[in-house]
Amino acid sequence: MGSPSSKSPPTGFPEYAVRRETISRYFEPPLPRSTFHDFVNKGVIIPMKGIRGFYLLNASLRRLGLREVPKLPGEPLTRSLEEIFRLAFSLIDQELFPAPSWLLTVEELDLKDADHARLLADQHREAVNALDSAELKIAYLGGVLDALVMMADGLQSAAE
Repeated sequence: MGSPSSKSPPTGFPEYAVRRETISRYFEPPLPRSTFHDFVNKGVIIPMKGIRGFYLLNASLRRLGLREVPKLPGEPLTRSLEEIFRLAFSLIDQELFPAPSWLLTVEELDLKDADHARLLADQHREAVNALDSAELKIAYLGGVLDALVMMADGLQSAAE
């Protein structure tokens, strides 16, 4: 049996990655946790690939038969490149590179930032996994972050 199809065609609104509580607030009373997870198991609410605890808002609203939203009430913050790299490395190895602390406190994650983190993880995964020790892997991340700072300083100097 395939996943449920959308009840209405996409509107072209951007997609948002949100936590369970955000989707639950579209219901009065808010969805109980068990009902929410039943919807996830049935494929009605769509989890975001790669980032645990986040769900695709507009795709899920469409499958629930609700109207999609053009923007969130409080737009998600745009993350710095360092924050996106830290998220990317947590996608490579969660034990060695735990999820950044800011990820635990946000309700919404800009899907562009999440996709960017996934692309960066794909780009660096092979090199990180080829290293033999945790120390070398951590040093690799440190080198990537140092290169970011150096590039930013170089771009800023060139602009002046």
